[in-house]
Amino acid sequence: MIRPDKWHVGLLCLTLGGISLCRVVPAAYAQATDPAQLEALAHVQDGQDQRRVALEAAQQQAAQQAQQQERRLQAQASANAARIAAARNAQNEADWQDDRRYKEASRELELKEQQLKLKMLEARASREDDLIKAELAHKQAETDSLLQSSQGDAKLKADVGEATKMSQRHWWEGN
Repeated sequence: MIRPDKWHVGLLCLTLGGISLCRVVPAAYAQATDPAQLEALAHVQDGQDQRRVALEAAQQQAAQQAQQQERRLQAQASANAARIAAARNAQNEADWQDDRRYKEASRELELKEQQLKLKMLEARASREDDLIKAELAHKQAETDSLLQSSQGDAKLKADVGEATKMSQRHWWEGN
């Protein structure tokens, strides 16, 4: 009996492989050159090509639809953002107008308040002026009365003095 060495085993495998290959290659060649099988293989390959083309077309169409959807969504988002910005601007403008009207009304009220205070001061000054004038008129009247009284007294004294002089004249000298 022969001991199997590594070298012998390798040679044996190589020989068996060569024999098998010689049997398979002619059968594979015969199958590869068979027109019916080539036709079937061409149909299968055409079907696979059609499915691949259809799949690529479907993928492109899906990508285009996704892009269109994305553009629509972006357009809607832009429109919504523009509407929101316009509404915010309108609200800001309305708030600014309200604030301006409030400040104008506040200034107008302050002005009216100052005008009323001025009129009150004028009225008070006028009343005080009237009181002072009335008091001056009263004092003037008292002064005039005293002056007339003193002038009357002086005239009376002068008349009395004249009368006394006349009475002291000689009684015989008569008028």
